[in-house]
Amino acid sequence: MNKLAGPQIGVAAGLALVLACIIISTLGFSLIENWSILDSFYMTMITISTVGYREVNPLSPGGRLFASFVILTGLGAAFFTTTMLGRAILEGEFRGTVGRRKMKRKISDLRGHSVVCGYGRTGNIVAELLSEDGYPFCVIENDKDKSDELRDTGYLYIIGDATEEGVLREAGVENALGVMALLPSDADNLYLTMTAKHLNSSVNVVARAFDSDAEMRLKRGGADNIVSMHRIAAHRVIQGALHPAVEEFVDLVTDRQQLSLFVEEARLHPGSDFVGRAIKDTGVRTHYGVIIVTIKKASGDMIFNPEADTVLTEDDTIVAIGEKSKLNQFLKGCQPNR
Repeated sequence: MNKLAGPQIGVAAGLALVLACIIISTLGFSLIENWSILDSFYMTMITISTVGYREVNPLSPGGRLFASFVILTGLGAAFFTTTMLGRAILEGEFRGTVGRRKMKRKISDLRGHSVVCGYGRTGNIVAELLSEDGYPFCVIENDKDKSDELRDTGYLYIIGDATEEGVLREAGVENALGVMALLPSDADNLYLTMTAKHLNSSVNVVARAFDSDAEMRLKRGGADNIVSMHRIAAHRVIQGALHPAVEEFVDLVTDRQQLSLFVEEARLHPGSDFVGRAIKDTGVRTHYGVIIVTIKKASGDMIFNPEADTVLTEDDTIVAIGEKSKLNQFLKGCQPNR
């Protein structure tokens, strides 16, 4: 439940109390002094507000006694409402300050996380998928209007310019595993890539490119992977038209709604039971139920559809496909055996 509910309810109750005082006082003056509703309302307002205007008409002894009652109850209701309103404002600001400090501490504690730069249509989906898979990440968004939306998601986020070195440091880029450059222009993505690589030369930068000429510039700027949205769309169109079965398989793997097959990668750490063993002896197919699609060696060489006799070595990056639960077991096997 929202912790501000108490003050907010108090404000609502105070306003209702003030309104009730106005209605009752207006009716009271009208009945006691036999005034019109307009005169009674005016008398009520100048009495509650204590502005010092003269009375509408001379008051009878009963009217003066009722006016005294109106002053006490009206001022009390107004004081209560003002107090609740001030409390709600102060607590909201206090909670906002404390919340921002708490989030900054959580972000500073991140290690091996991803930094999603840009919370547009693509960044929104990327953050959602990272959250679903349980990967730690932080979002950097320059549009202050998206603060409420980001806060509601529960993501760790920073409102700031992702191309600025200070903002990237605040997002923990020096301890990050990857940076996703999803800003709205190629120039911004290039500058972000160069800045991120300057702060952490080993961070993996994936940059989105809108223009084909920008792909080469991003590569020269240090981007490890470049995603061309137009190129991807073109490939999907061709696959759908000429190779529908392949397209159906790709959809099966990539569509999270299907929850059937997933593709994951894992680096073989020293001390893993898989190191020094042939694929056929690791139980990848029989025990884990996953398929190794590619092995990327530490030298950068790629082995596609490796043979069963292929021996796994330290620092191999294995790309495997399978069901989520079985992939998770396989990924644990890639870790050092303790």
